[in-house]
Amino acid sequence: MKTFAALVLVAAAASAATHGAAEPPAADSELRYVVFLRPDPDRKTIPLEERQRIQDAHMANIKMLASEGVLVAAGPMEDTPTAISGIFIFKAESLSEARTIAARDPTVVGRRNTVDVHPWRGPAGIGTSYFRWKKENPQGQDVMASHAFCLIRRGPASPAVTQPDDDAGFIDSLRRGGTLAAAGPIEGDPDLLGIVIFKAASVDNARKSMAESPSVRSGRMVVEYHVWWTADGILPW
Repeated sequence: MKTFAALVLVAAAASAATHGAAEPPAADSELRYVVFLRPDPDRKTIPLEERQRIQDAHMANIKMLASEGVLVAAGPMEDTPTAISGIFIFKAESLSEARTIAARDPTVVGRRNTVDVHPWRGPAGIGTSYFRWKKENPQGQDVMASHAFCLIRRGPASPAVTQPDDDAGFIDSLRRGGTLAAAGPIEGDPDLLGIVIFKAASVDNARKSMAESPSVRSGRMVVEYHVWWTADGILPW
């Protein structure tokens, strides 16, 4: 059975062929580590001043990691109720290193969040244009952009059904249509298969698009929808 990883790599190859690129498909992807900051189930009510202190330290940590080249993207989720507080995307040497870095975040140390870290074979160039702009315009004000953020999970029909060939072109069709900001497979997790991020924030539109996936229609994959805020220009597509 073709996996979500195969689907995305075929999309990368098709995109490279469309644009006349000479690189192999793998050149269009990079291994990064996506960190889901999730509310700590033991989170307690604390005074506003203490919440603000933790938040200020959290933002300072984000700036430090970005300056060190570890953090390539970050931003909060617009979830109600909140299942995910926010997301980091790290450039790290290993999953263990990414987990160690994530655990140092002040919201984690302060028992406001827990961390859930996964290797992500995302598109190359996440953060590249944005950080180049920041270097050239150190006083420039960030503009935040919101995106429909889709977690692709294994569906109930996945073990017993063979995936049809036309599923391999689905992600590429979305990318060529100009609707995607990023997509790629999660590695090493039997349940969480991949991430698809749309340029627009509309979950309704994302739901309509993902409903066209043969794997979603057949029940081999299910989609969990969120809205993610990050700096405009961070995502490469």
